[in-house]
Amino acid sequence: MYIDDVTDSGKPVKRYDHEASMQRKGSELALWEQVWTYPQAVAWEREPWRWNLVAMWVRTFLTASGPEAKAADKTALHRFGDQIGLTPAGLKENGWQIVRDEVAAQRSTPKKKAEPVKRERRLRAVGE
Repeated sequence: MYIDDVTDSGKPVKRYDHEASMQRKGSELALWEQVWTYPQAVAWEREPWRWNLVAMWVRTFLTASGPEAKAADKTALHRFGDQIGLTPAGLKENGWQIVRDEVAAQRSTPKKKAEPVKRERRLRAVGE
């Protein structure tokens, strides 16, 4: 990350701030991990071409939520959110639906062993 600075002559310059860059990197990685737990990640996993859009959404999210955020940053965040399905309009645009997992409880319940079925003899010898 760069911070604004002023030279001895009074000319404004940008100076690289290593510590701020490392903090930002940590924030991006934490948000990246969180976003990949969302239901939309199932679709992203199948479409690697979206991964850069997810990364841009992460970076833009942190920029747009910062104190120096501009209206353009928030607009870009919304557009990236649409493209990767993080908004209701984006879900609709991508043709995606998020539904409740109705069989999750059954999957997590331990299965009981079936009791052996007693077989009755159904055929009998008749006569000679």
